[in-house]
Amino acid sequence: MIPSECRSEGRDAVARQENPVDPLAGPLQSFAYDLRKVRIEAGNPTYRSLAKAAGYSPTTLSEAAAGLRKPSLDVVEAYVGACSGDVEAWRRRWEQLDRDLAGPEAEPGAEPEPPVVPARRHWWPLALGGSLALVVAAAAIVLTLGDPPPSADASGCPAMPSHRTFTAVTYGEGAPVRAAATLTDPVLSTVPSGCTLGFTGFCVGQRVRDVTGGTPDVRWFVLPDGKVVPSALVHGNPPAALTPVACAKGRPVPDGIALVLTADNAKSGGLKATASGGNLEIVGFAVRRSTGGWRALGLTEKFSTSITVAPGEQVVVAAAACFGGDGPTGLIDARRFPGAAQSATLSTSEYAAASKAACAYP
Repeated sequence: MIPSECRSEGRDAVARQENPVDPLAGPLQSFAYDLRKVRIEAGNPTYRSLAKAAGYSPTTLSEAAAGLRKPSLDVVEAYVGACSGDVEAWRRRWEQLDRDLAGPEAEPGAEPEPPVVPARRHWWPLALGGSLALVVAAAAIVLTLGDPPPSADASGCPAMPSHRTFTAVTYGEGAPVRAAATLTDPVLSTVPSGCTLGFTGFCVGQRVRDVTGGTPDVRWFVLPDGKVVPSALVHGNPPAALTPVACAKGRPVPDGIALVLTADNAKSGGLKATASGGNLEIVGFAVRRSTGGWRALGLTEKFSTSITVAPGEQVVVAAAACFGGDGPTGLIDARRFPGAAQSATLSTSEYAAASKAACAYP
């Protein structure tokens, strides 16, 4: 399992859910967004477990990555160091943030320059998860009420909303829009193929089979008006550091995973991997053999898979809870074989690599 100082599990994750941060909103938000990625790459530890290694309270560490105010250098160094990040690089990054927030010195008598409006950018797929909190749901409702419904252009595509966290592109027969994250809810409208949609977040809902890859996906992307679109029917993923929000008829996120390896007597050298855990919907498996890196074994709703092991070969098998293709939640367990299928203690970078491989899009 993930070492205690760098893992995300149980009820503690519920209390430490984070609001999304838009890295395009300014240097402070960009800094916080990248700081969250350091935690993700460390296995997405809860702030309570991270505090034990950092020497600061969970609240202080959470506020450092909230994007609301500049954290102190000491807190940033402790945060990054507790997750085995590059402390010196983040010291330079903090110094650059200090300069960015101070801004250039104006010449005496010079007129202030008008603000530059950043060009619209699209978010593309990145390589994780947590549980829902009421504060996130409340924030999502406030943002939803504050954004007027966008109008459609000549092609029938909705206008890009001013408030968005990421984008995705419709394809095929278009994207059906529903009021709740379930296929039993009626389709309210269908966005034509080839439209770029702006989303405020994603929630966990009914599993939908990805039209392109054929893999299951439980992510439903949330539009500014609160309606949802299945992730499986559009091209694009949320940023890696983004965590789920609440939505109508949403489902709970996974809260743990455990892996068991047993001999598969149906074939010579067969090894069966079986995962279990709370609120599991999709499990991805990966294997690392004696030579080479992690290799994906596929995503499944059945929570089990089989591999073949050569006589005398040593392997490490990992099982990860996934939201869908390229959507790890951060929950992962790894076992060595042979050796009574003992638990494998991996570095945080190895856990990140195993999680990425296990939840890889085919």
